[in-house]
Amino acid sequence: MTRNLPTYPAILDTTYGKRFALESNCRSLSNNTEYLNNKNTNKNFKWYLRERVSMVNNNHCVSRRTYLTVAGASVVGLAGCVGEEDPDGNGDGPAADEEELIWTCTSEGSSTTISIQGIAPVVNDTTDGIYMEGRPSEGTGANMGRLNRDEAQVAYTQNFDAARVTNEMEPFHDLDFELNEVMHWLTTPWLFITTDEDLESVADIEPDHRVSATQTGAGTRDNLEHALDYVVDDYDDVSVDFTDQSGPFQEGTLDVGVVPIMNFEVEGAYAEEQKSIVDLHVLEWPDDPVAELEDDPMVEMMEIDASELEGYASVPDDQPMMTPGNAYNFVTRNDVDYDVLYDTLHAMWDHRDEYGDIHDLMTYHEDPEMWTDWSYPDVPYHPAAADFLEDIGAWDGAEGGRADE
Repeated sequence: MTRNLPTYPAILDTTYGKRFALESNCRSLSNNTEYLNNKNTNKNFKWYLRERVSMVNNNHCVSRRTYLTVAGASVVGLAGCVGEEDPDGNGDGPAADEEELIWTCTSEGSSTTISIQGIAPVVNDTTDGIYMEGRPSEGTGANMGRLNRDEAQVAYTQNFDAARVTNEMEPFHDLDFELNEVMHWLTTPWLFITTDEDLESVADIEPDHRVSATQTGAGTRDNLEHALDYVVDDYDDVSVDFTDQSGPFQEGTLDVGVVPIMNFEVEGAYAEEQKSIVDLHVLEWPDDPVAELEDDPMVEMMEIDASELEGYASVPDDQPMMTPGNAYNFVTRNDVDYDVLYDTLHAMWDHRDEYGDIHDLMTYHEDPEMWTDWSYPDVPYHPAAADFLEDIGAWDGAEGGRADE
């Protein structure tokens, strides 16, 4: 299946966020005067660093009520330092009179997890009786299980898993809930990358090449491996988190990895880190398999001009190029409380002027049409989400209809 490249608004410069992935310790990052003195460092992040110095020196941790939204934002690697009582989430847990709304995301260092953990404190501070929390997960493939066990109420997924749920395909053939859509998050072509300059095409992958199409547990992995099967007969299937490929590339334990290009133009700080450490080459997809993949309803083939991306040692000569991609949306159980979900979405929308302080990725959602872009035609919207989308004038772009009709 192929869709045309959508047009998105310009995003803010991400220079100040590119190298934060190299620091994982809060104290060392907070005291790094290079960041504080660099003219390219975002002024709000400088404020956070100085505050963090004070808090660390006084043995304090940032709770959800004092957590500055930018803290969850541009910093890859700080998520685990926020809220000692709940190192996997964004705060210290709900109060007795608060309704919990857990959003299960993806890798801890991913832009999605950082963004949700950044907006959650804003929602919590501006709503009554709601505690929103963003949690990392092993990947989208694990999130359906969390919904099924009611360990989360909103889950990050992609078109491949959504199709497997609606068609009752394994491993989602025996779920105990009705899947409803909440909102579109991002659209991502996935580039296959290598440090081996002798590899030019996905078709060049041999049985002894170690290939990771994202980490085990990620639904994206199943999707990308499904696409690989059209081109490659055999390879050494390994599991490496796409946000943490630098070490395996350097050590020679990974030959081919992947990198997401969010909304066709944004790369995470982890990608900038990887390109600064090793020479990465982008692999092309052969024409004949691409034609077959475009006819596969389980796969989204996307067009992207890789020549516009910076920092790669080489990209295929023929641009734009086709590559597998995913539409990533948030979904929920049909039995999630209407008022909690409706009020949460409105709080997120009402504070869209703060998105740029949280993460550049979120600035796309200042446009109401972004909330329904690339929606899933076979997944109905939760009534609360449908009413919210009506309120902001985005419902006309939604596919799938309402779950209560």
